[in-house]
Amino acid sequence: MYVANQCYGERQANSPRSTGRARPYSDDLPRKILETYAQGELTLEQLAERFRVSYGYVKKLRRQQLRHGQMERVPHQPGRKPKLTEAIRERLRAWLQQQPDLTLAELQEKLLEHGQLRVSQPSLWVVLRRKMGLRLKKVGPRPRAGLRSGTAAAAGVSAKSPGDRRLAVGLRR
Repeated sequence: MYVANQCYGERQANSPRSTGRARPYSDDLPRKILETYAQGELTLEQLAERFRVSYGYVKKLRRQQLRHGQMERVPHQPGRKPKLTEAIRERLRAWLQQQPDLTLAELQEKLLEHGQLRVSQPSLWVVLRRKMGLRLKKVGPRPRAGLRSGTAAAAGVSAKSPGDRRLAVGLRR
């Protein structure tokens, strides 16, 4: 059985790390505490006293062991997990390769229909720009000098009005 001969949070006077702040606990301390607890001889309060750590620290170690099933330190993973995973980004890229003039609104609708994923247009734009490296391109009617044979107006098809300009996501880099 392991008995602590020094408090793990104390500094030593001649230590190179004697900066006035408490040192973090060593990496082997959690393992030793949990191994001693696994022997079933001591309570969590007794372990805290024996290893000269707080009862809250021992409780936290035990809770982490129960949650993750391991004695090692659980790595910290900060931040929110992204909604638009790599698989969804690949789907977006495939849609844009098939139809490069999709707007953000159209992409938003496709995501809602196919993946049941609700995402705002600004969030979608951030992913397309920062994560995927795509840019917007202007799509809309160009001013014409006059009617020529073979144009949409000559064929009887109405062209979009100049006020119908929209931005589409392009595959330009």
